[in-house]
Amino acid sequence: MQNPKAIQNPVLSEQEQAEFAARQQKFLRLNQDAFGQLVTFADFAAEKLTLGFVAVNFARDQALLLDALEQDSRCADIQFERFQFDDPELRFLRDALLEELPKRERQSGKKLILVVTGLEQSIGLVGDYPLVLQDLNYVRDAFSGSVPHPILVLLPDGALSRLARFAPDFWAWRLGVFEFKSLPETAADAEQLSLRSERIRGSLELEERQNKVDLLLRLLTQYKADEATEEDLKTQIQILNELGLEYKTLGKVEDSERCLQQALRLNPSTENFAKSKSASLERLAQIQNIQGQLDKALQLFQSSLELYEQLNDDRGKAFILHEMAVIYSSQGQVDDAIALYEQSIEIEEQIGNVQGKAATLHQMAGIYANQGKVEQAIALYEQSLELKEQIGDVQGKAATLVMMGQLLAKQGQLDRAIAMTQNSLMLLQQIGSWEAPKVERMLDRLMQMQ
Repeated sequence: MQNPKAIQNPVLSEQEQAEFAARQQKFLRLNQDAFGQLVTFADFAAEKLTLGFVAVNFARDQALLLDALEQDSRCADIQFERFQFDDPELRFLRDALLEELPKRERQSGKKLILVVTGLEQSIGLVGDYPLVLQDLNYVRDAFSGSVPHPILVLLPDGALSRLARFAPDFWAWRLGVFEFKSLPETAADAEQLSLRSERIRGSLELEERQNKVDLLLRLLTQYKADEATEEDLKTQIQILNELGLEYKTLGKVEDSERCLQQALRLNPSTENFAKSKSASLERLAQIQNIQGQLDKALQLFQSSLELYEQLNDDRGKAFILHEMAVIYSSQGQVDDAIALYEQSIEIEEQIGNVQGKAATLHQMAGIYANQGKVEQAIALYEQSLELKEQIGDVQGKAATLVMMGQLLAKQGQLDRAIAMTQNSLMLLQQIGSWEAPKVERMLDRLMQMQ
């Protein structure tokens, strides 16, 4: 294998360029055969529609690969033109290429190869038949006349599998499929940012949430079902559980339920998997609650609670007691709800779970507010707010502010209510919460009452 020429990126410092080059050489050694085959494909591809698919799971490794390809001496007579199509709503790939191609200047005497990246955003890695793949199948024959160039399509494994499944006619035209392994440190970094992060979930802004989901999906494609060790299986389930929670936070309930159901199917009924199974049950119960399936939610919460009790997991037990109390409260079983909340708070104080205690105080305040015990409710909301500010829980703080605003509005304190609701809306917009439009409507109603 010939080494690519040294990359000179003026944006990077000398140290960063050296680190990039070291990572690139390591990546190429790991994928020596695949890289050689890809270079050969590029060298011999005829100047007509010639499809090559490249499986690369992470954008970081993708950058290493493309720079190496463009710098390789065997590709000196090739003009690689990159097209980043990462719009999740993209439907017509051919139209997008035809719009962009005239904007690119052709280099005299060089063969043009189009490099398409970002399609995983519109193809997706889970879910139903993507519209972009429906169109690819439909316009396959039109590609050869309108886009008469070799095309390399770079995708994560999961998106590539979906392309083969949902666009079989387009897939059938492939002349090469090149699979690249991820650098271990790339996968480890992605795991740290998504699964092991210590950031409070409610403090993440919209772009951070979307990036986290993207990393989790790419991590998931790393694992092959027929090759999974027990540790691999635990990690897959953990990724699916985390995806379920993130999708719920983004308001994508169906995607959340799909991931959690898949996690439950993967969970063996063994002691080693009791913790991951309890988490899957707990999060699926939350989805059933959102969908109004309260009896199913309580059954799932009870199953999860039993597992947490077997594991002596106080944090999990406190959370389940809290969630069950929410449902009892919604059904008018106020005394039962308060008893469960108090049990939850007792455990949270014992283990120092500030976030859990803040959430439980918020819910108890709601019960007292509904009973007309305004002073008690306000006191609990203020305690909750103080704890959420301490830990930087932006979403939790927004929820408490909006509830305090509603309560103050009922007391005729409109100015304070409007100020709190405005503050809540600002925080929800900051993190891109799907609840922001609802709070905006509340604010409009309060403004009209002035």
